[in-house]
Amino acid sequence: MGLGHQLATATADARVWRIGFRPEPWAWSGWEWATDGRFPGRWDDLHGNFRTVYAGSSLHACLLELLAGFRRDARLAAELDEIAEEDEDRILHPTVAAAKVPREWLDARSATSADLAGTYCAVTDSRSVAALYPHFIGLALSLGLADFDAAALKDARPRQLTQAVAAWLYETTDADGVTFTSRHGDDLRLWAVFERPGDPPVSPKLRHVRSEELHHDSAAIKAIFQILGLAWKAE
Repeated sequence: MGLGHQLATATADARVWRIGFRPEPWAWSGWEWATDGRFPGRWDDLHGNFRTVYAGSSLHACLLELLAGFRRDARLAAELDEIAEEDEDRILHPTVAAAKVPREWLDARSATSADLAGTYCAVTDSRSVAALYPHFIGLALSLGLADFDAAALKDARPRQLTQAVAAWLYETTDADGVTFTSRHGDDLRLWAVFERPGDPPVSPKLRHVRSEELHHDSAAIKAIFQILGLAWKAE
């Protein structure tokens, strides 16, 4: 099939990181965890025919992607601040700050790195956006987006658009997945590796897997918590 001369590609030859569920953080997610046969990730298959495993260019990138959802909602915080709370209610019905992360979040996960190989569609590159445009502008507009562009592909919602792009790339090219920059910063590169027929429990594109130290007081965790304004929830 090839990737075609119009799509921009990137050949992976780098160490990548992941924070995944124990005991095998690089393993494809079990189909039993899918909803109606499909997974919810941005670059998972819209039709549920293959699985995707995600990786980041650094441990920092992985942590930022995963923990950003715990940030305090600014709009909700402003609305709550306008509510006059009685002292008695504050004592009897204390609320947990939105910026608290349950410690068990990390207990269920482990950090790992691996050497990534393969050829990936640089999906937000201008050449790829132009090549994909005629196939997906209609869908983008129907989903309420203003255009089919790099911003739409970086948007965390709606997932239907990026999942449709992933399905199209899987079905019409031999791409090993996609690579793109994080919506949290263009200095953070991310990878989505597609499962191909016959692949073992861990993608053959990942080699020399190594566990990386990560605990509740790790410097990497502290750095992300400071950036996002997070703290571990008290036990």
